[in-house]
Amino acid sequence: MKPNRLVLPAVALVSLLAGLALFKLIEPGSTSASAPGNTDIELHSIPLDDLDGRQTRVSDWDDNVLVVNFWAPWCAPCRREIPALLEIQREFAARGVRILGIAFDGAEQVRRFVTEYGIDYPIFLAGSRSAMYNAAFDNPSGSLPFTALLDGERRIVYRHNGELTAQQLREQLEALL
Repeated sequence: MKPNRLVLPAVALVSLLAGLALFKLIEPGSTSASAPGNTDIELHSIPLDDLDGRQTRVSDWDDNVLVVNFWAPWCAPCRREIPALLEIQREFAARGVRILGIAFDGAEQVRRFVTEYGIDYPIFLAGSRSAMYNAAFDNPSGSLPFTALLDGERRIVYRHNGELTAQQLREQLEALL
């Protein structure tokens, strides 16, 4: 067999393996109980812009366990997941758990959605920082919805790609608290 004839099968094999690795990386529903997070970006210093343009930082919730949820109004699994997040917010607020939503859409679309769904936890706009947020919270695929659970030390202790149920999140919070 000539060397040129080996190139095409080798490229096909490498492409197949890369595709499988990528699929495993962004597979909906995949979770990690000990996600390392991105050590180049300190989570406590991450800036967040609310719907009115006011800036805050993750460190403003230093005394709390944080559930950071990446979502968008146009994302069907995100829309289905919101009632579970509202339920968890009510159930765990007295125990120091706070949900923070990071929306990947424009302010007006997000504002309408927040009103329609009665979201009562803080919502922030990803805007031009979407790549930074995905890197900082260890969501390399940029998938939505995506949820990260941060302990009081601002370490990512759980990550979930895809729609998350109240029961899944409840189990993680109970184990952490």
